[in-house]
Amino acid sequence: MNRNFIHYCFAVLFFTLFVSCDQKKETESKPGSFTYSISGKVLNAASEYVYLEQIRDKSWIVLDSAELKDKTSFEFSGTADEIDIYRLRLAKNVFLPIILNGDKTSLTVNAQDPFATAIFTGSKDNETYAAFNKKMIELNQAHSRLTVMLDSMKNVSATSSIVATNCMNEIKGIEAEMKAYVHTAIEHNTSSPVVFSMLSYVDFENDFPFVETVTTKIKQQQPDHKYTASLVDNVSQYKLFLAQKQAKEKGSPAAIGKEAPEFALPDTKGKMVRLSSLRGKYILLDFWASWCGPCRQESPNVVRAYNKYKGSKFDILSVSLDNDKAAWLKAIDKDGLTWTHVSDLTAWESSVVKLYQVEGIPATFLLDPNGIVVARDLRGEELDKKLEELLK
Repeated sequence: MNRNFIHYCFAVLFFTLFVSCDQKKETESKPGSFTYSISGKVLNAASEYVYLEQIRDKSWIVLDSAELKDKTSFEFSGTADEIDIYRLRLAKNVFLPIILNGDKTSLTVNAQDPFATAIFTGSKDNETYAAFNKKMIELNQAHSRLTVMLDSMKNVSATSSIVATNCMNEIKGIEAEMKAYVHTAIEHNTSSPVVFSMLSYVDFENDFPFVETVTTKIKQQQPDHKYTASLVDNVSQYKLFLAQKQAKEKGSPAAIGKEAPEFALPDTKGKMVRLSSLRGKYILLDFWASWCGPCRQESPNVVRAYNKYKGSKFDILSVSLDNDKAAWLKAIDKDGLTWTHVSDLTAWESSVVKLYQVEGIPATFLLDPNGIVVARDLRGEELDKKLEELLK
């Protein structure tokens, strides 16, 4: 993560916490007040009441409450100032998102598993949102099961290598399916407030051209929505950041087309490793740290790339920005990072960090067999595509 400017911080704050924006700017216009009507049934309710809540100034507040008649049925009606995603609180820590937009909405939901069981009628936005959430839960659960299975095989004998490879391919397939599903859902719902929630599943950095395209459509179709202005502003900021980053990279000692600067750092056992000692292969020079969440999230992609391409033509050298050796070693073992790791355990003060002008992690440099930088900051699918192109 960047100590000066986390270049995707606004994306995280806006897209994953899209409902926690501050109150609207005075220059923004309200969509206008409207009446709403919600009725429904809650199965296996653990509370006698259902609460309708809205986010205001980054906190959820109760707008209304309804007693469950016969322990199942409830009704809400009232006036709202803005079309938005609200939530129904079914129990102390059980919530279900719902869109208030003037539609007369009905639903049935099992309080023990609301996202998977919610069935809406009378509101296209809510029907779409519920179906989207249900599909994403299914894909995430399948991904989690395979990830756990793959993790359990990392220390097993080579006889499981075929099973592990198949498992990795299934994981990759689910990730591709998830990305395609999210993109399609967003493209079909740029005129609906559900799109702002769907955008939380997009890799803002790696899918920026897609985000930029749909932002243009959202601006045209929902010009007055309070999140549209934030989205447009975020995209503008990121475009500016990219331009500044690209200009800086061109003058970097490790710019694409230049020979990667030489360095030597101790590995996990204290043995000095020189970058030039790895010449003759394509090398992914990977800057990361055990405490870096985005780095750890990217680890499975790097592991897959290593297992797929390792050998006489490809290797990885990871440079850690840790200052705690125990935490560094633990992360290497837990994430199954079986290649060479080096660090002087001085975190951001490392001379190599300064040499490569690394301002945020994860950061990667792909070097050709002669040590020339051929690509930077490839992640996930983009890393796999580039390696396949170079090593086919």
